[in-house]
Amino acid sequence: MPMDSIRFSLFPDGWPQGLASAWNEGMTRIVGGGLLSLCLLLAGCSQETGPIEKVDKLKKSAVSEGVVEAVPSAASNVSNKAIVGEGDSKETVSQWSAVIKSQWKEIATALLNDDEEATLPDSLQLPVQMFDSETLQSKELHRGRSVRVTEVRIPETGKTVQARPQAFVADLRERLSIVEVDAQNSVHLKLFSINRDGETLKTRQRLTAQGLIGKKPAHSSAVVDAIWQLPSSAAESAVPRLIEWSMPLLMRNELSSDEKVSFDDITGSVLGGNASWNEQLQIGMNTWRRQIERSLNPDFLGYHGLAVGDVNGDGLEDLYVCQPGGLPNLLFRQEQDGTLVDISADARVDWLDNTTGSLLVDLDNDGDADLALATRTAFLVMENDGKGKFSLVERLTNLGMGYSPSAADYDLDGDLDLLVLRYAADGKVGDFPTPHPFHSARNGGANVLLQNQGGLSFLDVTDETGLGVENYRFSFAASWEDYDNDGDVDLYIANDFGPNQLFRSEGEYFVDESSESGSQDWGFGMSATWADYDRDGFMDLYVSSMFSGAGNQVVAQSDFNANMPEETRTRYLKMVRGNTLLKNSGQGQFEDLTSPMAEGFGGWAWGAKFADFNNDGWEDLYVANGYISQPDTDDL
Repeated sequence: MPMDSIRFSLFPDGWPQGLASAWNEGMTRIVGGGLLSLCLLLAGCSQETGPIEKVDKLKKSAVSEGVVEAVPSAASNVSNKAIVGEGDSKETVSQWSAVIKSQWKEIATALLNDDEEATLPDSLQLPVQMFDSETLQSKELHRGRSVRVTEVRIPETGKTVQARPQAFVADLRERLSIVEVDAQNSVHLKLFSINRDGETLKTRQRLTAQGLIGKKPAHSSAVVDAIWQLPSSAAESAVPRLIEWSMPLLMRNELSSDEKVSFDDITGSVLGGNASWNEQLQIGMNTWRRQIERSLNPDFLGYHGLAVGDVNGDGLEDLYVCQPGGLPNLLFRQEQDGTLVDISADARVDWLDNTTGSLLVDLDNDGDADLALATRTAFLVMENDGKGKFSLVERLTNLGMGYSPSAADYDLDGDLDLLVLRYAADGKVGDFPTPHPFHSARNGGANVLLQNQGGLSFLDVTDETGLGVENYRFSFAASWEDYDNDGDVDLYIANDFGPNQLFRSEGEYFVDESSESGSQDWGFGMSATWADYDRDGFMDLYVSSMFSGAGNQVVAQSDFNANMPEETRTRYLKMVRGNTLLKNSGQGQFEDLTSPMAEGFGGWAWGAKFADFNNDGWEDLYVANGYISQPDTDDL
């Protein structure tokens, strides 16, 4: 069957109309979602990532089931009920999830195999129901200097046809631009919804692929719906049979020139000349956790930030690295050749306290970068002598344990003030409180705003400035920006286990506009970054959160907390949806334009940053994601 004659069936409720505004030229894709987030709401979490055995004929091609996707948001006009059938239960997920994943792996492997006839198991050999039409509805969303973004939609009408699996595999190869054999070709499928409807299973997956168009890379992403006939036999070898396949929307990102963003890992060549690199940073946490005394309160979950700034006035940016308790913090001076030299001891900044965050900023307006540190027992302020030597001038022990410090001149008096986010309430002794309630925790640590009094002296003005409002969240990251263009800086705080907060500045006082502005974004907030991505003169917001395949599969089931109010279930689903793109309307309101196809797809996203990586004038997006990995593949 010719490619253009095959059309797939529909999402019942359609997809977002505002996708075009969510895509920019060159769009790609630190502290994280909390210890308890690891279990992610559910007792039924299973391994979500990991490469699949690669196709023999394409040794470097990747097939995996480790790419993740978000539950469609309210903005996407896709109803969760559209994929929920009768008899949904957690048992459905646990019984059939692994089997369905194995079937998708077979299809992904067949897509990358260069045989003309796809080799598929018996369970995938029977004809599959599809929709047929004359042409696909293609629309170019964006064409830039180096990239073209195309949306392919499915029409609302069309007759059904039967097609052999080999036919739709061949069609998909062409549709995903993986017809040509290439070492960089890859296909990833991620299962994020499974529901039983009588004797069938309805599943939803995210598919991403890399192929070639005219020898240039092409990246595709799509949401795939499928219906499977349950086996009549209870034998272990019996598996569901694919009877219907639908791809309601496909997004294709084609490089239109030879120019592309490329990065090389130079970490070893830049840091390799230092003993601290070879004897500390290169050694994994599994080694250090067995060697460092528990009394030093080491934390090996990655809650350690870094800071960049020029500490010695030579015009080159230097690097400060925070470390777990028992390992010294590190200051690296940048040399003219770009290498970094460890000057931690000479600079008197090699603290052994467990340190979560740091700042290299000029706090006394003398032209050099001072150092502020959030440690387990105190918040430290150190003065720079201008030559890269530091002296402790302020030790604030009454704050408890801080996590993420940030600096801004909120009162417009000419010097930088400090905001210290505290995350956990009882960090003084290293205890991690259980977030309660889980979806809207109110037992986190109270954040502290420190007003700069001059002379590197600071005063707690949290309550006087209005930031004491609902000051009990598990706050991870803060980002300052003048979102309403009135000349002062406003504040956005990303909170774990609940709603985020937007505080609009009225000079020396802040007003909580979280709910009224539409920027609250309920979830596992881990970072926030501002940029005018659509160049309309108003700063837009991207918030990092977390996606969970297990969460999406189980939370939607009727027997998951059966007595849970529907509003609470909706919030739980939002919490596992993924990242959020919020467009600033310029009228004090934000619109959620998140597409699960693109910017919402960020995995377990610890942090994100807008930046123009290819110097074309458009803000691109980089997302840091993942979690602690262990050698045992059975581990989460």
